[in-house]
Amino acid sequence: MNPPELTVVIPSYDPQPHLLRTLYDSLMRQTFTAFEVVIVDDASTDPSLYEWIRDPRFRVVRRKENHGPAACRNLGAKAAESQYLFFTDTDCELAPDTLQHAADGLRGGAILMGNTITRAVTSFGKAVALLGFPGGGLIGFDRVWRVDKDGYTNSFSSCNVAFRKTVFEALGGFDETFPVAGGEDTVLAWRAIQTGCRIRYVPEMQVYHIERSTLRDFIRWQITRGRGNYYIKQQVGKVGGYLRLRLWTFKNSLHAAGPRYALPVLGLIFLSVYYQVKGMCLEKRDARKRGT
Repeated sequence: MNPPELTVVIPSYDPQPHLLRTLYDSLMRQTFTAFEVVIVDDASTDPSLYEWIRDPRFRVVRRKENHGPAACRNLGAKAAESQYLFFTDTDCELAPDTLQHAADGLRGGAILMGNTITRAVTSFGKAVALLGFPGGGLIGFDRVWRVDKDGYTNSFSSCNVAFRKTVFEALGGFDETFPVAGGEDTVLAWRAIQTGCRIRYVPEMQVYHIERSTLRDFIRWQITRGRGNYYIKQQVGKVGGYLRLRLWTFKNSLHAAGPRYALPVLGLIFLSVYYQVKGMCLEKRDARKRGT
């Protein structure tokens, strides 16, 4: 068997079996076939989760202790036998030509960000996806993060991003000291920009993400994002530009919502801001207790 040209790295912890199967099936349908898959299991409670996978291109690397998705992604990148890396998650599904666009793009670029589309099934899930997260939701990545006229941006989402392996290693990978699962991708993108790397937006590199279908799940997600934002602020500094960007995103969300979803989306915007601020305050308090 020829060596792989691209490695798909997937952090995994107690994945839902049907979602893992959906991701697997989407990888098996790829038009680009010169790839391998490294699943890094973060000490899941069920060791038999992957026993049904028989394709020789798939490998499972198991951690004895849970260290979070950033550490898993870095370990998967280290285990990769190819020159290109593509990161995604167990609650995602790839479009059939996503890896082809990733491989083609990396032959001429260092970092690629794709468009992540939410598969909204419920009305609540659609309203959440109209906020544009993760990575585009239902409004598109280029309505969440600014993309210049040449197709370059300054951020990416870890569920749909591709790197040349040498560039990823030179940047030091994802920050494993990040105490929450959220925001480490933003910090890595910022570090890439600071070192002169360019992040090209490839809208054809599409990944589908499951919806946030309950209010409880949405609130928990916003608190986690807020906790992550506390550390983003610590590492990146002033957030004035980020706040202006989010106001622009909210404007795009309301425009895309239309009359039917305008009020629900507006309500979710207020809840998002409230619980992210709450998350930042909680993490600031906890950081002080830890002395960090």
